[in-house]
Amino acid sequence: MSRLPWALLRLGRAGSGRAVGVLSVWLGWERLTHWWWHTRPLGPGGIFRYRLLVYTGPPVTLRDGCTVRPGDRIIDLHFDNRRLLRAAVEASDNPWSLLRAAREDLQTLGSVVDAGGELGEVRALRGVTLFARAGRRLGFEARPLPVTGFARLQRYFFVGLLAVYHPRGWQAAERFRERGWPGEAWMSRERLLDLYAARRETTARARSESDP
Repeated sequence: MSRLPWALLRLGRAGSGRAVGVLSVWLGWERLTHWWWHTRPLGPGGIFRYRLLVYTGPPVTLRDGCTVRPGDRIIDLHFDNRRLLRAAVEASDNPWSLLRAAREDLQTLGSVVDAGGELGEVRALRGVTLFARAGRRLGFEARPLPVTGFARLQRYFFVGLLAVYHPRGWQAAERFRERGWPGEAWMSRERLLDLYAARRETTARARSESDP
């Protein structure tokens, strides 16, 4: 991507969820996408939003053997950036609390999937983000997006959002402009249930306690 689009981002001021100038468009676009995609929060204070969709990309085989094919139903995860910002500020003295908040969201999701219903037959979870590799701490697999024009646009949008929501604004987003690249974070349904479903955790704990 040429230097001009990046220079446009610098024309305004942004940070801590506020934007003036060009980056104010990012806030409007974010609200529009959540409305258009009908993303839903996972809980009252959760940092993730989600939507149910039919996968249309190429087949993806995950490390546990799960293969996601076109036509499979998946859960598409998104950050709720305002809540993420609030959680990050609250976690400034304890960085692990942000990781705990993400795990609590996934426990909620695991319980919902395990209960069946609308989300019961999903094949996997997927999120597209600049922080895909960080998702490994939560049990996700990270895969960089192929270098395409659309992926470059996604990167441009994500870096702009980071500038809007990070307390240090463009100063924090700058290093992602230089080195960041969006990736997919994947987790199979079975792995979600094994890691986060309350019923399976209880069963596993009971088995371990009954072993001689």
